[in-house]
Amino acid sequence: MGADIISALRDAVYSKWSRFRGEKSIMKKTNSANDPAKKERFKYLGPIGKIALIFFIGFSLFLLVSTIILIILTRPEREVVVPDVEGKRFVETYNSLIRKGLKPEINFKDIADLDDGMVLGQYPRKGKVVPENSTVKLQVSRSRYYIEVPSLIGKELPLALNLLKNIHRHDRTLSLGTGVISYIPSEKFADNIVMEQCPKAGEKVTPDRSVNLLVSTGKTGPNSIMPGVTGQSIELCYDLFRAKGLTVNEEIVVTGDPKRSGIVLSQNPAQGSWVQKGNACTLQVGWFPLDKHPYTSYEKVEYLIPADEPAGLYEAIVADASSKRVRFSRKAGPGQKIIFVFRREGDAEITFLCNKKRVDTEDIDVD
Repeated sequence: MGADIISALRDAVYSKWSRFRGEKSIMKKTNSANDPAKKERFKYLGPIGKIALIFFIGFSLFLLVSTIILIILTRPEREVVVPDVEGKRFVETYNSLIRKGLKPEINFKDIADLDDGMVLGQYPRKGKVVPENSTVKLQVSRSRYYIEVPSLIGKELPLALNLLKNIHRHDRTLSLGTGVISYIPSEKFADNIVMEQCPKAGEKVTPDRSVNLLVSTGKTGPNSIMPGVTGQSIELCYDLFRAKGLTVNEEIVVTGDPKRSGIVLSQNPAQGSWVQKGNACTLQVGWFPLDKHPYTSYEKVEYLIPADEPAGLYEAIVADASSKRVRFSRKAGPGQKIIFVFRREGDAEITFLCNKKRVDTEDIDVD
């Protein structure tokens, strides 16, 4: 009996408590739904969460990229040991320096006793540790050196030839080749004496150049033998032919070889023929056309005598850094051409005369 009463009371209390909790929960939901402030908070909760998520992801990416860049920028430079390249050919060392991460920088030096392209010195020195992409300065030989031509005029031919074979430069003995040796009579020079040379004394030339010589055969009478000048420079021949009283006619032949410019290619009369004052000789002269005018070169002059000028003795006088000299002298008339080749040194002025009176002037300037 007592147990039944206690059980009934317990069920009543439990039922009452369950109804109370249910009503409280319903009231809480009802209050939350009807609260305007809470409605605003719930309204913006979704977008703010998305923005926060995007910001978090972006900031994380920023930190990641910044960290990678910082690692790259602050990593230690790769170091390279400079190899020993002195005494080696530059073409053999260039690629090896590039592969090691070094940048070769070349300075050339003209030198007589070494081949082209030999490494004479380097900086930094061998064994030095330098950062990658450092510059290595190399001094490289260049054998296109120049020799100053000795003075041979007035010397006996054997002595002149010996001087060409023994030119002292930088404690070394060098040589220049002997070109064409022409023999011609002279009233001024004794037998076997050098009268003229080409290139001239003091001119700087490469070792492959040859020196042409004009050698005296002594005095001669009114009639003389035509010398052999084929292969000789017209610059050396012209004055001597004029001294013999010969009129020189030049036939200009264009050549593709600059070494044959200004060289007599053929002659008429032939070597050994008898000639006398007043005779004419024809020389075929090579000429290499130039786009520019270097300091020294052979120039071709072609001048048409104006129609209003008289006939007479026409001359062309050349004045340059070398000398003032006649390079054309012949009787001519209006409508005819004055054609000749001469060796120019520096700027040149060509003055044309008729019977010793000035007709015209032309200039050739160094480029």
